[in-house]
Amino acid sequence: MSRARDESSVVALRRAASLASHLATTSPRRAATAASPRPPAVVRSPEEFEAVVGVALGPSPWHLVTQAVVDAFSDTTGDHQFIHKAGAETMFGGPIAHGLLTLSLLPTLLKGVLPRHEWMGQELNCGFNRVRFLSPVPVGSRIRATAKVIKVKRIGGGSGGGGEGVESIVAVEVHGDGGDDGERKPALVAEWVTRQYAK
Repeated sequence: MSRARDESSVVALRRAASLASHLATTSPRRAATAASPRPPAVVRSPEEFEAVVGVALGPSPWHLVTQAVVDAFSDTTGDHQFIHKAGAETMFGGPIAHGLLTLSLLPTLLKGVLPRHEWMGQELNCGFNRVRFLSPVPVGSRIRATAKVIKVKRIGGGSGGGGEGVESIVAVEVHGDGGDDGERKPALVAEWVTRQYAK
């Protein structure tokens, strides 16, 4: 893959993001009708990933949260609090999913939302910043996620012998049915920190 082609892709994505930003700030009507730049489904280099910083990603397809999934999570973690049990009478009108279950569904929710790293050999979770559970996820409801890459930092090779890589921070929001239109708080907000290493 030529470096010129990588740089050309990066420049094109930055121009699209700049144009969308300009349209959004020059006219409220244009902001409502202007299409956001479509992020790439695949990034072929760290440079292309850096070009995605600040671009709104998603939303993901809806994901149904079933009682069977909640029960399995309860059994796996040993968290059998009554508010998660089928038929529970709670202040939320019925059983709700664990906050940590919602957090653990991020890989499922963000598959296809975040670009796939063609250059990457391995990816490692580093942790989360500012995790907050802001509203309940009722059992039987649907959730979906949006994301924005907020930082990409170059790093050296990993201790496992991986190639050069990047550390990225992705801001994520998870919304329930009807909760992503400003009427309800998101169910979850967090910053997900991961490292991607070259093949």
